[in-house]
Amino acid sequence: MPKSTKDDLELSALLLDAIPPLIRAIRAAMRNYRGARFTVPQFRVLGFVSLQPCTGKQIAEWQGVSVPAMSRMVGALVRRGLLRRTPDNADRRQIELRLSQRGQTEFARLRHAIEAALAARIALLPAAQKRALGTGLMTLGELFRET
Repeated sequence: MPKSTKDDLELSALLLDAIPPLIRAIRAAMRNYRGARFTVPQFRVLGFVSLQPCTGKQIAEWQGVSVPAMSRMVGALVRRGLLRRTPDNADRRQIELRLSQRGQTEFARLRHAIEAALAARIALLPAAQKRALGTGLMTLGELFRET
C-alpha cells in the first residue's frame, strides 16, 4: 500500500468535512418530500436492497449496526409493505430481503426527490465547477466501489 502524502491527508479531511453538510441536505430533501416518510438509515437500507437481494445480517454488517437493531428496522419496513422476506433458493433456512413493488416505487420517488433537491444546489455552480464535481464524484465512486 502506498504511503499517504500531506496532500492525500488534506483531501481526506476535505472529504470528511463535506459529508455532514451533504447528509443534512439529503435529510432536508427527505423531510420536504410529500410521500412516505423515511429516515436516512431506512433510505440507505432500501437503496442497498434495491441493488440485490440480501439478508438482514448482510445489511447490518454494511450499516455497521447490530443484527437485532437491523432486524427492528427491517421489521418496520416489512410492516410498512416496503420490503418482503422470501426464503433463499439456495438455503431455505436463510431469509432474503427484497423490495416489494411498493418499496420499489417509494424508493424511486424519494430518490428522485432527493436528486432534484441536490440538482437545484448544483445548478448554482458555474459550468467549470460542475465538470470538476462530476469528475471528482466519478473518481470517488470508483475509489470506494466495493469489489
